Amino acid sequence: MINSYPHKVDLCNTTICGLLNNSQIVNLNLMNEADNQTQYFQIGRRLAAVRIAESSMSQKEWAEKHSFGTTQYNNWEKGTRRITVDEAERLCVLYGLTLDFIYRGNLSGISEKIKNSL
Repeated sequence: MINSYPHKVDLCNTTICGLLNNSQIVNLNLMNEADNQTQYFQIGRRLAAVRIAESSMSQKEWAEKHSFGTTQYNNWEKGTRRITVDEAERLCVLYGLTLDFIYRGNLSGISEKIKNSL
């Protein structure tokens, strides 16, 4: 009797939808999210440095002073969310910051007090 299997089927390794059962599947969307979280984390770290350098306020007090939502500001500092450009511009005007500092970490033109708190 002749086997009727197609000639390129591997009978030893099982597959799921054509992929080997033990294959590593990489989710590129999750990788991009991880990169964004790292980037947002650095933005949050710089926001926290500004808050600490310019006051002795808690996150809640700082958020209320600047008319930010407390949870919203906490998410910015934790790096869960990215501060909006409008809100970042408001901090730039009040504290002599640049958007380049907030979003990219460029320290040129930033006060020594803020640099030291990083």
